[in-house]
Amino acid sequence: METRGVDTQPRTQRHGSGWGLIPRPFSFEWTGPTTPVPWGRDPDAVEVDGRGVAVELRQVTSPEDLGSAAETHPWQVREAYGLEISDRGIRLSYVDREGAHRGAWTLRRMVRAGGGVLPCARILDRPAYRWRGLGLDIARHFFPPADLCRVMDVMEEVSLNVLHLHLSDDQGWRVEVPAQPRLVEESSGGAVGGDPGGFLSQADLALLEVEASRRGIALVPEVDVPGHTHAALHALPDLNPRGCPPPAYTGTEVGFSTLSTQAPGTAAFLDAVIDALAPFAAHGLHVGGDEPHVTAPGDYARLVGMALERVHDHNLRAVAWQEAAHLLAPGDLVQVWDEREDLSEVAAAGRRGVGVLLSPASRIYLDMKYDPATRIGTTWMGTTELRDSLEWDPRQIVPGLAGEAVEGVEACLWTETVRDMEDLTLLLLPRLAAAAEVAWAGSGVGEWDSFRSRILPLARSWHARGLVWHPSPGVDWQEATGVTHH
Repeated sequence: METRGVDTQPRTQRHGSGWGLIPRPFSFEWTGPTTPVPWGRDPDAVEVDGRGVAVELRQVTSPEDLGSAAETHPWQVREAYGLEISDRGIRLSYVDREGAHRGAWTLRRMVRAGGGVLPCARILDRPAYRWRGLGLDIARHFFPPADLCRVMDVMEEVSLNVLHLHLSDDQGWRVEVPAQPRLVEESSGGAVGGDPGGFLSQADLALLEVEASRRGIALVPEVDVPGHTHAALHALPDLNPRGCPPPAYTGTEVGFSTLSTQAPGTAAFLDAVIDALAPFAAHGLHVGGDEPHVTAPGDYARLVGMALERVHDHNLRAVAWQEAAHLLAPGDLVQVWDEREDLSEVAAAGRRGVGVLLSPASRIYLDMKYDPATRIGTTWMGTTELRDSLEWDPRQIVPGLAGEAVEGVEACLWTETVRDMEDLTLLLLPRLAAAAEVAWAGSGVGEWDSFRSRILPLARSWHARGLVWHPSPGVDWQEATGVTHH
């Protein structure tokens, strides 16, 4: 199995502080004074195909040709790049097209920060983690494709590469399943608090896949089983052992619903759902598995096992929350969300070849309020400020877990209190930038002083696009935007 691993050298003080580089690159070497931007101040003029801009693109055959002597894993090579800026011009070197994409975004960030000039510098860069994600709940409140594309714009800006969509829960079913049309007919119309709902059609998923790929992002769909299934139970009578579907639910409690091994329609339901999502799950298919509070242990193992078997039958990698760690196979992924729980099964899964995704709720569950006064959000894991989302190391979350078992980092946003795009970006920003820094660079420990200056060009970009964000303490947002309230 391909080694995961992270860079062993710390990136601290090697990232060109002052040039708006979030996430910080692996290596930044000053080679001279600043030089004028050859095409003016427009960061959107940077295109990976080089049309109309003074950037020399150079595709090379190996990471050594980028100028890096450090060990580079094969999966890192796909996004690795070298960027050389001098008064003679700009050269972007890459092995794979994804590297050209990431390098072009680094150049855009520096154009935004430089005000018409660029540093003469040599940058070598590659990600510390393969999976750098955002998990977004569109079940509690629905967000249509146009909104999801705006979210992906924000993700692309900070080199995140996975959008994990939570498509079903107790309050709503949000994806078309052709073999089970009643799921959207009966359970897509509402949301938490009686708000309007919606769903993604198969055509919507195809569109999102194209838009995601254009931004260097992979889609990972999730339908949660065996818990968080009230909306499915409401829509399909034969998912209920006695054939009596429960009424629709619009509250926010969790852990009260479950599929049943005794219901006649359970197997057909899982067949239909996995078949419908498999074409859009090349990067992985998430089967949930969390908070099975009313599922008997034996039934839990059988039901999650049924879902995993179907995912594997499609030759896909399965992803599941930490409660299902003991059921996952080598090559699958387990996602950690509650670091307060016993994670020994996660460590054991890592030892047998299951990859581990870190989404510690105290750090990067972005539905947590920033402080008690935040107008939306939850506080079951306390409050989480920008600095909290930055200063942590994914390798320190699971006791006994080898660092090479860590596949990546994923911020999550659950939408019980999130009703529109303003709510969404308020909770995402600026903390998503901190999560992206940890995911790309491998750790944010000790980086606060640098990060709080590097985030200012990002804030100017958000401000110019009319996005709402939270003015976390310790950052001079007024310097970035000229305003103090957002």
